[in-house]
Amino acid sequence: MAKKASKGACLLCKSSYTGTGMAKHLQSCLPEHLENQLQKKKVKSQPIFHIMVQGAYSPEYWLHLKISGNARLKDLDQFLRDIWLECCGHMSSFRQGRHELEMGSKLIDVVRPDMELLHEYDFGDTTECLVKVIAYYEGPIKGKNLIQILARNDPPEILCNECGQALAVEICVECQSEGSGWLCESCAKEHGCDEEMRLAVANSPRTGVCGYTG
Repeated sequence: MAKKASKGACLLCKSSYTGTGMAKHLQSCLPEHLENQLQKKKVKSQPIFHIMVQGAYSPEYWLHLKISGNARLKDLDQFLRDIWLECCGHMSSFRQGRHELEMGSKLIDVVRPDMELLHEYDFGDTTECLVKVIAYYEGPIKGKNLIQILARNDPPEILCNECGQALAVEICVECQSEGSGWLCESCAKEHGCDEEMRLAVANSPRTGVCGYTG
C-alpha cells in the first residue's frame, strides 16, 4: 500500500494541504475562525484543543479535530470509533507512554499542547493511532457538538496489486497476509480466493482489518 503523504481540504477555508501542512495552516486559520465566531455571536467561550489523529503505521490517514476541553476521552474514543474504527465492539484505550488514561477524564485535565497519546482499538488485531495535541485556544463550540472535524485526508490512491493500473476497491484478507490483496473492481471478479475473504477499501487506518468495512 502506498505510504506517500496524502492531502485533504481545510473545512474552514477549503485550502488543500498534507497532514503536517494542515497542522501549520490551522494554527493561523483556526484562531482567526474562532475570533470571527466570537465577534458575530454572543456565545460563551470555553477551552478548545486542536488535535491531530493519525494512523501510527499508516500516516496517510489523518484527522484534524477541534475538541472542547470539557469533552472526555471516552467522547474522543467514540468519535474515532464512529468515523474510523468500529467493527465488532472491541475494547480500546488511551496511553501516554506506559500510563493508561481513564476514559472518563476531561481533556482539559489530562492533555496540553505538544503532548502525544496513543489510542489503541482492539487488543487482538490492534489499530494504533497517534493523538497529537497541536494547540490550545479559548473559543465557542457549535451547539452540543463537542468534537468537530477541521480537515480529513482524501482517500489514498491505492493501485490494484494484480493489474497495477486501476484503483483498488476491495482487499483480499487472505492475500493481504502475503503483502498483496488489493484488488480493483475488474480483478476482484477474477480473483481466486473466496468472496467471504474480501473487505471493501475504506478511508481509515483500519481498512482491511477484522470485519471493518467503513
